[in-house]
Amino acid sequence: MKTFWTRIGLALLPLLLLGTFSVQAETLAASDTTRSGWWVLGMEASNNSSFFGRNTATRYPYVAPSVTYVHRTGLWASVSAYQLFNTEDYIDQLDMTLGYSFKIRKRLEVDLAYSHFTFGKHTPLVNASTTDALLVKTAYDWKYVYTSLTGSYIIGSGNDVFTVLENSRYIPLNPIWKGIIPVGLDPKVSITAGTQRFSETHTATTTRKKAASGGSSGSGPIGGILDPLKPGGGSKNPDDGTTEETTTTTTTTNVSRFRVLNYELKVPLVVYYGSFEFEPSWRYAIPVNKIKGDESRAQSFYTLSVKYTF
Repeated sequence: MKTFWTRIGLALLPLLLLGTFSVQAETLAASDTTRSGWWVLGMEASNNSSFFGRNTATRYPYVAPSVTYVHRTGLWASVSAYQLFNTEDYIDQLDMTLGYSFKIRKRLEVDLAYSHFTFGKHTPLVNASTTDALLVKTAYDWKYVYTSLTGSYIIGSGNDVFTVLENSRYIPLNPIWKGIIPVGLDPKVSITAGTQRFSETHTATTTRKKAASGGSSGSGPIGGILDPLKPGGGSKNPDDGTTEETTTTTTTTNVSRFRVLNYELKVPLVVYYGSFEFEPSWRYAIPVNKIKGDESRAQSFYTLSVKYTF
């Protein structure tokens, strides 16, 4: 028998930010060599929340404002807050992240980040033991496909490891109609793997025969073996005075396994208008290798993200 330890929450914003700020900082630095850094104000809204592909039976739509500072050197810091609809807390989750983005080669990028999380007292997202996360992302541009691999180490009472392999490619659309405003699709296909924590209960039943009082041990000579009323000591008699004793032992062990957790397709439409970036997106997640107690199911997520850079 297996019992699932629930660890459901919002998709970590730092995971979404990695790679985004590295490209953005590089673009801004190339266009303006006089400034040392830029601010990015963001707002995101979605019809439901998830945590590395996992979700709950109850939908939790949310809005998430964020403030980020990106320095020319590649250092960046971000603060974001999540407000779920129909919950008791004013702020359900608060993330504070410090990151560093740099290039090893022309097409190879690396992002490092550390995040600290705090949660509202009544938040339904995750248990309070999740406090910090370390994230490392490497990305390579193959010209036709952009591949990234992100590793996350979630720190808490039970530490977890997640990896996300993603392939994407930005497809500009405005050249089709010779539009001035940059518009494009950025489809992404990803596979998420991570640790699953649950308890396993094993029950073992053993039965042994036990001589009852006045049974085979007998009261005659040599334990009744020479008793003339019990030839052979009564060993062939099924009712020889023995009883069966049954013992049931139950043991519970905590188990952690690393398995594929989720397959995902995401199709964002990216629109740039001056200092604004608009990104409505559709995402379809298919959770796999679910264990008992996991209410996750395949479903669509609709998200709108707006950013303003200055």
